[in-house]
Amino acid sequence: MEQRKSVRDTLIQNVGFCPKDALGWLYAARGYYKIHDYHAVIECVTPALRNDRTKREAQHLLAFSFLHTGQAEAAAGAFFKSINAGNDTDWQPLVELLIENDGLKLT
Repeated sequence: MEQRKSVRDTLIQNVGFCPKDALGWLYAARGYYKIHDYHAVIECVTPALRNDRTKREAQHLLAFSFLHTGQAEAAAGAFFKSINAGNDTDWQPLVELLIENDGLKLT
């Protein structure tokens, strides 16, 4: 089984460089989200989560990426953080996730 390349390596190979700041990483995460590469989104959002300008959207993308990769517990925590960051529309997927996963608890 071939090991997955890191996003950084893939971007350098295909584009010739990778983002240098949080906003650039957020744009990369959006691109990967659009092509349904949710593992790459998870990898891209880390720098954007550390920046006040990009944190809100990055947290939203992270929550849905965890959901799409079957990581229910991580998704629930990420949705909770996303709601606290001001993404009120994330209440619905959080409630649906908790209803579909009886044993899931927010800690």
